[in-house]
Amino acid sequence: MHNPMKTTLATLMSLALLPAAATANPVVAPHAGTVTATTYYSSGSFHGAVDISSGKTCGVDPVKVAVKGMLAWNVTIRTTAKVCYGNGSGNQNEVKHTFANGYTFRQWHFLYDATLSQDKTCDRCAIGREGGTGNVTGPHTHLQYDKSGTNSTSWYAGTVKGEYLETGDAIGNVG
Repeated sequence: MHNPMKTTLATLMSLALLPAAATANPVVAPHAGTVTATTYYSSGSFHGAVDISSGKTCGVDPVKVAVKGMLAWNVTIRTTAKVCYGNGSGNQNEVKHTFANGYTFRQWHFLYDATLSQDKTCDRCAIGREGGTGNVTGPHTHLQYDKSGTNSTSWYAGTVKGEYLETGDAIGNVG
């Protein structure tokens, strides 16, 4: 005899055992500009990230978090000065989010803004202005996705050096 309660419970239990689909978060341009580096620098050395430069004077363009989705962001400010052409490796301002898969999305080099540059949970919120904090040759935004010190390059497949992006144009997916 058919037991509807047992069938319903069995169906619910089987659904509970299905793996949850991974959520992909789109990464979009945090400000308008040209992609100046991706997997390799012009010198041929490994870079493993996307760099975008507006080509404007330092501190002009606002920078938004590049990942779409309501996420918790940790902001680390290593310098509050207006730095446009570098102040040494390790001195970059950073905003980051670590996903459930253990990968961390990092965004570097923005200029500190007392009202914007703080930990927050948001979807594409402003974090500062385009700058050059850290080890840089000029103002730009660095977008990196890594796990245990190893940069992933597959997340931005199709984004190429020299490409011009408007704010919000697609770069790739993470998460």
